[in-house]
Amino acid sequence: MGDKPKHPVRLTNKFVAKLTGEEMWWDDDPKATGFGVRSYAGGSKSFFVDYRLNGRQRRYTIGPFPRWSAEAAREEAKKLRKEIDRGFDPAGDKRARRTAPTIQDLIDRYIADHLPTKTLAAVRLRDENKMLAEIGDKLGKHTKVTEIHGGDIADMHRRITESGRPVRANRVLAICSKMFSLALVPLAGETLPWRNAAQGNPCKGVSKNREEAKERFFSQSELTAISDALARYRGGAADCVRLIMLTGARPIEAMKAGWEEFDREPGYWIKPSAHTKQRKVHKLPLSPAAIELVEQLRKKRKGKWVFSGDVPGQHLTVLSRVWDFVRKETGLGKDARLYDLRHSFASVGAGGGLSLPIIGRLLGHTQSRTTERYAHLSDDPVREAAEKITTVITGKGKGAAVVPLRGERS
Repeated sequence: MGDKPKHPVRLTNKFVAKLTGEEMWWDDDPKATGFGVRSYAGGSKSFFVDYRLNGRQRRYTIGPFPRWSAEAAREEAKKLRKEIDRGFDPAGDKRARRTAPTIQDLIDRYIADHLPTKTLAAVRLRDENKMLAEIGDKLGKHTKVTEIHGGDIADMHRRITESGRPVRANRVLAICSKMFSLALVPLAGETLPWRNAAQGNPCKGVSKNREEAKERFFSQSELTAISDALARYRGGAADCVRLIMLTGARPIEAMKAGWEEFDREPGYWIKPSAHTKQRKVHKLPLSPAAIELVEQLRKKRKGKWVFSGDVPGQHLTVLSRVWDFVRKETGLGKDARLYDLRHSFASVGAGGGLSLPIIGRLLGHTQSRTTERYAHLSDDPVREAAEKITTVITGKGKGAAVVPLRGERS
């Protein structure tokens, strides 16, 4: 720890101010044992306290002079001595706090460990990253994970809400809650979690804003208009939207579809667990119209993906351009979402008297309450359900209004 002087002195501001070069002095106050000051060649000085704990000699830096006066540093040293006598290690605690995970560390962990488990389209992924950045800004990127409390989360939620984004505030809260649930589990290779069970998840108990459901079901005439617009769009993305219309698939499932999913068993789309929201294999029987579309696409087959993206060897990642075109051509408005094609698929089935379990199986739902929004239905086979729905959409049923899926575009 350095060479001690022959005897301790009374450290005062005047004494410390006169120190020059490399010097180290200890104070003579018996209640502040180990309290001293060190001066450096550059002229800076800092107060410290030396102590021994568990057989190890340690030094804790209190702070620099003159930010800390000699008297204030001495009083701090006295407090530290009492804590040290009770077994507290200030130097070890300071080092632990310095290296403790921050909010940015937790965001990085969420991106590395959790985001890959989510089935998100490129646009949704970018949006989630924006929300993570906002969490970092609101809570402070360098704030320690252990320093966040429920009030901090509630304040963040309130500020986002008051900025005119109540739904966004709820989404940010959900992501933040998942982040802190990760913090309660040790990281791979570590023995302790980033937050202990007593601290818990600070997002628990923060009330969400009330939300109104944003479900829209396209009418038969709107489905016809959408189909006509797709026929006028130049690009393979239109075929991806057609597949969504004919199967009720989630957009990300269609964009990620590989040919092996259709080759494995003719007449079925076997979606792998990695591509589905429920993380289970979903075996979907295809209607004649869907099979016809798949066969048309098969003639243009290139590579492993049904719908190739802009980057060679990658699948399609964006449907916003084709959907913007559809909305403009049909006048459906900005509230018409691509995902509403999935709702419409289910609503047509509900209107045709198909049962809740059948619609749930077609959509790949694992919980019945997810499907309850659609209707009180009767029992029918799964394949018959798919054919009934797409018969209405394509207009091939007897007496059904025509909803053509015109032509194919490159």
